[in-house]
Parts: sequence; structure tokens; C-alpha cells
Amino acid sequence: MKSIACLVIGSLLASPIALAQEQNPYSGTWDATLVNNKGETRVGKVILKDQDGTWDINWHSARNPCAGMRSPILIQRTSADGLVFEIKRSEVISGCKDNIVTLKRVDATTLKGELDDGRKLTLVRD
Repeated sequence: MKSIACLVIGSLLASPIALAQEQNPYSGTWDATLVNNKGETRVGKVILKDQDGTWDINWHSARNPCAGMRSPILIQRTSADGLVFEIKRSEVISGCKDNIVTLKRVDATTLKGELDDGRKLTLVRD
């Protein structure tokens, strides 16, 4: 009986620690600068939460209805070195391509990386 009580107490004490480890250190609002393969620059906002967020880049294209639309983000991985997330455009318009974004931490307020199609992205904490 004593060992069961120790297990229960141990589980209760470990739960807040486990929850704290799951929090995203990059949560917040970020100013985004996206550079396409032609060297054109667009700006916008990326909002990151614990496991999700919003992608909102000012980019309009008459040929591509998927460009520049506000889209949900799904956080795939976070670490002290950076993070990986997926831009879920297909959830906004069926047929739009989702993108994987891989970012490395430069300093406390800057992340740099690229989308899976080669476009460069810089995020600066707002």
C-alpha cells in the first residue's frame, strides 16, 4: 500500500514537470521576412503557440490562389537549437500545397531557415 501511495505522489509531482517541458520556447508573435527563389521579399507575421499557430505573409499572386493566405501552422518539433513546423494551406483551400519550415536559432530573438521548396525565411521576435 505504501508503494502505491509513493507512485501516486510521484506521478502528481512529475506531471507539472512534464507539462513544462512540452511548452514551446518560441511561442509568441514573430515578424517574418520571406525571400522567394527569384529574390523577391515579402513580409508578414507568424504567430506560434505551444503546438500550433498562424502563418500570415503578405504575398499575392494572380496565378496562385494559395499564395499569401492566412494558414494554420502545426508545430512538429522544438529544441534549444530551433524548430520545425508545417504550414497547412490545404486546410484553407483544398489542393493547396503544405510546406515544412525548418528554422535554426540565431539568438534569443532571431530564427533563420527555409521552407522545403528552398524559400528563405527569417523570423524576428516581435
